[in-house]
Amino acid sequence: MVYRIYVEKKQGLTAEADALRNDIVNLLGIKGLTGLRLLNRYDAEQLDKDLFDYCTKTVFSEPQLDDLREEIPTDGAAVFAVEYLPGQFDQRADSAVQCVQFLKEDEQPIIKSATTYVIEGNITDEEFEAIKNHCINPVD
Repeated sequence: MVYRIYVEKKQGLTAEADALRNDIVNLLGIKGLTGLRLLNRYDAEQLDKDLFDYCTKTVFSEPQLDDLREEIPTDGAAVFAVEYLPGQFDQRADSAVQCVQFLKEDEQPIIKSATTYVIEGNITDEEFEAIKNHCINPVD
């Protein structure tokens, strides 16, 4: 079974999302953007449910700094996710696998991660495409 969790910085700790929002408004001129949220998505399989639940608060997040979600409350916002292609090295996922193996040596989990962008505001389809092009690094 594949377990999925979304991790988002708590209110007031969203410096990365705030900086990206400012870049989009100032560099791309998209004034209708009212909010931007960044969530790290983790998909884990070959892991038992109890260990996954434990890892949500020890491996995948820092409870003092992060909020956990099983689903993204979008409220009509535009959403897209960026993940590594097969064969590309995903450092975040590899680190999570290693941490899980520290907790339980006999586990061989498969973990994948992605960055999920939640775009809020009154934006056109063309502006949404411009935001996606700005956020997606073709080198990665």
